[in-house]
Amino acid sequence: MFKNPNKINRARITIMMVMVMILFSILVIKLYHIQILQYDRFAGIADANMIRVVPLEAPRGIIFDRNGIIIADNKSQYNVNIIPFALPSSKDTYTQLGKILDISPEKIKERVRKNWHGRFSPARVAEDIDFQVLTKIEEHRLDLPGVISSIEPLRSFPSNANLSHVIGYLREVSDRDLNRLKQHGYKQGDLIGWKGIEREYEEILKGTRGYEYLQVDALGREVGRLESRQNIESKPGNDIYLSIDLRLQEYSEKLLEDKRGVVLVMDSNNGELLACVSKPDYSPNIFSGIVEPDDWNKLRDDPERPLYNRFATGLYPPGSTYKMIATITAVEKNILDTNATFNCSGVYKLGRRQFKCWNLAGHGKMDMHSAIVNSCNVYFYNLIRRVELHDWVETGRIFGFGEKTGIDLPNESVSPIPDKQFLDNKYGKRKWTTGNLLNMVIGQGDVLVTPIQVVKYIACIGTKGKLVQPHLGLRYFDKDENKFIKFIAQTDSVTQISDKTWAFVNRALYGVVNDAHGTAKSAKTKGLDVFGKTGTAQNPHGEPHAWFAGNGKAENQMISVVVLLENTGGGGHFAAPIAGKLFQYYRKHINPIKKNESIDVKG
Repeated sequence: MFKNPNKINRARITIMMVMVMILFSILVIKLYHIQILQYDRFAGIADANMIRVVPLEAPRGIIFDRNGIIIADNKSQYNVNIIPFALPSSKDTYTQLGKILDISPEKIKERVRKNWHGRFSPARVAEDIDFQVLTKIEEHRLDLPGVISSIEPLRSFPSNANLSHVIGYLREVSDRDLNRLKQHGYKQGDLIGWKGIEREYEEILKGTRGYEYLQVDALGREVGRLESRQNIESKPGNDIYLSIDLRLQEYSEKLLEDKRGVVLVMDSNNGELLACVSKPDYSPNIFSGIVEPDDWNKLRDDPERPLYNRFATGLYPPGSTYKMIATITAVEKNILDTNATFNCSGVYKLGRRQFKCWNLAGHGKMDMHSAIVNSCNVYFYNLIRRVELHDWVETGRIFGFGEKTGIDLPNESVSPIPDKQFLDNKYGKRKWTTGNLLNMVIGQGDVLVTPIQVVKYIACIGTKGKLVQPHLGLRYFDKDENKFIKFIAQTDSVTQISDKTWAFVNRALYGVVNDAHGTAKSAKTKGLDVFGKTGTAQNPHGEPHAWFAGNGKAENQMISVVVLLENTGGGGHFAAPIAGKLFQYYRKHINPIKKNESIDVKG
């Protein structure tokens, strides 16, 4: 039999074997790259074909007043989201969804780009939809792959009080914020406390997001729950109780309707703020969800400055309310006897300059008590020339001026007390004069304070040396520990001032309200011992600011009240009558406030 042997060159065999080995090596490397190096990516894609992760937003904690009345609650809002990965390549989904939402497909695409968090994460395209629109989406669910609805808890405010500068508002987390907040569980688009109590107690109020795992088919349609994974329930935030008395707050806001100014009412013994008003303000419902740019710009550009917190951020000359600093300094340092008199002719002459009293006709002969009762400027011009600047400054610092009060709100302002260094820096060494001191002693010139500092100061005088920290937080209910946790505010005692000095100053302040010639007679209240001081602070931009700062005492309880009205005129004519109404309301509707009041309720 004839045979033709098939001889293959050894070199060709070697080349073929090398090629086969190279091909197998490439295959192995590719498999390693796909199954090992890029496992997370392709596993995510595979899971995305089967699993849809739906975030479950957590409601924030409820905010109550001191009596357990709700100030800030939560409501549900329905939103529409698109998962980009689950969208088909055709434009039918955008078109059909646009018809249901009554917006153009182009607008939907724009919102997807704006709210993009990744191919597998929902991007919001519509918010606060009504139930009828939600029903239509559910009816067409099979025709809208990648479209899901979600429920988001938002703030609601059931009371008639705005409390806008106390509660503050929430703001959407921006790209810039995300770098520092991501480690705390925030993601782009989340709402975070940005002002007021919402910001100060963000860690207590914010909840923890949960997740729901749904099974979907290859077209992105939901087919049921994923049994292999357990849903993670969202956890609501902790409820918080404030010192605010909602009844008194509502009444205080009405008293300042259509005005610019401040009302503060504080428990003198412990610093609990019962009412905090800064007017003009705004409705907190504006910030219940994501704020539209037009609404924000309108608030921001309003010349009345409704976003401005006047009681904690506003800096004002205190006017005659500051005269007790010089009084206490003079009495404690034995600089001047309280019976020593000066004659007020309506004008005090210093060289070629004239410094006027508010009463241009003059008060006549005044001792220290009558000078406080009648708020005689000329008396204090004479007094400050006998007081060392250093001593006057140190007395101011005793009461906390020149530093923050520590109120539990962000962005509190402070202005330094004008001491020698301050005046040298501002005017130059030896370039400031006695005239500067004459202005400062009556709370003008370089003296600037916040209303929250003034309420702390007047409370310290009323309690004869108890220096409290004004605060809003009383306690919160820790839902993990199932118990209330109290906030502890600081309390100090002023020991540098004698009982004799306290007694003299309080007698004079009582006379301001109760004597026939007192400048705050309209603050007198039946059933309360009211002590106070008016102030009229000159303002280069218009009419003077009107002040009243005082205390009302009944039995063992005392409240401190500060009223500031911008650009209205004299404190005795405008601020004191409002203070009188506040004292009357307190006496009729709230007094007595029981010390260390306990409310056995849970949120």
